[in-house]
Amino acid sequence: MPNIFWYYGLIVIGAVITGYTIYKMRNIADLFTYFLFATAWSWVGEAIVLFVLNAYAYKPGLYTDPFAENIIGHIIANSALWASAALAVMCFQLSYLWIGFISVFFMLIEEVFLKVDVYSHHWWHTYMTGIITFIFMVVMKKCYAIVNEKKYKLPRNMVFWTVAWIIIQTPTSVLMLYGKQFFHVNWVDNIYRDSTLFTGFLYHVCMAFIILFFLCRKLHPVWYVVPLFTLVASDLFLWKLNILVFYNNWKMSYLVFIRAASLLIIILLEKFTLRKVNVQ
Repeated sequence: MPNIFWYYGLIVIGAVITGYTIYKMRNIADLFTYFLFATAWSWVGEAIVLFVLNAYAYKPGLYTDPFAENIIGHIIANSALWASAALAVMCFQLSYLWIGFISVFFMLIEEVFLKVDVYSHHWWHTYMTGIITFIFMVVMKKCYAIVNEKKYKLPRNMVFWTVAWIIIQTPTSVLMLYGKQFFHVNWVDNIYRDSTLFTGFLYHVCMAFIILFFLCRKLHPVWYVVPLFTLVASDLFLWKLNILVFYNNWKMSYLVFIRAASLLIIILLEKFTLRKVNVQ
């Protein structure tokens, strides 16, 4: 059986969990924001372990480059499984016992993936996954409670900073996988890892803060042009420096359209979701 089918299994599990959560909670718009929030922090956490510390490797069998394999495996595992489980933990405020069961379940999945050789450890151990899962789920549960019960703007704003980050980071990861664009900063030799480290830990982090600044100021909508201009101008600057490089007939105009669409999604989410917690 092709390796990727095991990863499809993660998508099915995540879809079932998310579908049940939506069915019980109903508020799809808010759930989508929290799903992105959980996905973003799972991406950040694993990016440190996977791309910085090189702790293990995904093997979906779609690419010859090991770090391209890691990117697609990382996206599937975190967006499908980790984020969906975190969403359920947040919305249902599951007990520590249930979180413990989830941690064991994640470890069992990891052992299965190791046995069928669609995933491998470098220096990582399965028990570490269990510990990290438990901590992550508890933190997500607490964050949700703070945002919804304490009702301060700062926690809500931090949610939208992470949402802004993942919405502008995701197209970059996808475009890399399709071989359309990369960021060459020469931090490491591998082009996929180099691009991911630069955009995920520096470039898009800064851009997300700029976007958040203008969202939080509640200025006239015309001011939303400023973060778009800043993002596009930064892309152009990096392009002129040959840090941002396009391949396979990809063009700057296409990237500008993606940046504009991403910013529009961020603005709409901030405007129409999590409204009940924006009171102080």
